[in-house]
Amino acid sequence: MRISTLVLKCVICLSAGILGANAQTVRVNWQRNAPFADYKTYAWHITSAQNDSFYKQFVVQYADEALQKAGLTKVSESQSPALLIAYHFTTQELIDSTTTTDGFDWGVGGPWGPWAAWGGWGGWGGEFGGPVFSNTEERPRTMGILTIDLIDAKAKHLVWRGQATEDSIASTQKGDEKQVRKSVDKMFEHFPPK
Repeated sequence: MRISTLVLKCVICLSAGILGANAQTVRVNWQRNAPFADYKTYAWHITSAQNDSFYKQFVVQYADEALQKAGLTKVSESQSPALLIAYHFTTQELIDSTTTTDGFDWGVGGPWGPWAAWGGWGGWGGEFGGPVFSNTEERPRTMGILTIDLIDAKAKHLVWRGQATEDSIASTQKGDEKQVRKSVDKMFEHFPPK
């Protein structure tokens, strides 16, 4: 197999791995001594900034479904819920860059070549090689972080937190909704914690 074909195959495999990776990381943490079995009601605690968020429609719908599936009942804040639920969504702009190098520049022979430590190969004098060209491609992406908090309403302290990090948020409303659904479902997959 020629070296140029091998290099091309490696570049294609690496590019597919990097560009195709739309990874999502979901983490959940909770207070071990929190009385999750006693929590029967919850209410949303949403700030005015969150109320205007595009993502609110998806987060509230899917979190409501997950909590109600776990046996909790949604009430208003004025009805003294056992839990308050809040969410935060943040984004961060990132630049991914990939550098590819074409050409060759093999240094062989002489006391300065790569085999000099083993006495060289009969002292081929000099080096040979060709031009080396590098090209760097930059691609912007937006990373999204969704955090959902459950707060004990009486004790006023955090008892559960789910956080999903999406390496690259979708560019369509349908994609946004799908990513939020996947994030919330994974967060509440084992709720309430045992």
